[in-house]
Amino acid sequence: MLLIGQLARLRYDTRPLVGLGFVVMAGALWTMGQWNLDVSMWVVLWPSLMMGLGMGMIYPTLSATTLSCVERERMGDAASLYSMVRNTGAAVGITFMTTMLVNHEQLHQSRLAEHFSVFEAWRMSNGARHVPGSTAFHYLPQMITGQKQGIAGVYQMIQAQAAILSFNDIYRLLAFAMMLLIPSFLLLRRMGEPATNAAH
Repeated sequence: MLLIGQLARLRYDTRPLVGLGFVVMAGALWTMGQWNLDVSMWVVLWPSLMMGLGMGMIYPTLSATTLSCVERERMGDAASLYSMVRNTGAAVGITFMTTMLVNHEQLHQSRLAEHFSVFEAWRMSNGARHVPGSTAFHYLPQMITGQKQGIAGVYQMIQAQAAILSFNDIYRLLAFAMMLLIPSFLLLRRMGEPATNAAH
């Protein structure tokens, strides 16, 4: 953000950097959409850094463009209104994405549970003997005694897989949204150009 601000002070046209920022964010989000439950710290770190880089390219120019046509004596009111609209949009977006996360998690969970049946449980119970070090899964004794720890463990794994698949859906959706916003920098007014209908 500091670098973009200094470039703007030097009268450099920073509008193309907005498009580049959307490209960087789209690439980072698409990478995040490929995550699974075995990701390492570095796999999470690099897309997060790229997201920060992309947002640093976008927000300073958007803020400057938004407030460039406002008179100096009204700058405080305009900045407050801009912050309010941005925070409201962020709150609405987070609410929508949270709802989408829960809905898709339920959808993936139901799809994954379709592939787990009593026959799969029986196969896991017999297969543990042939894999040294694997967790014992005693299906029949647990069903008789009512202590279904093995079934609960499988269900917990299904929930975890459904959660990461739901996050992948959201990351891919956001990546497509960023790609659609790449040409938006062409609509921005260049700094120093007179604004149309400035009196209004």
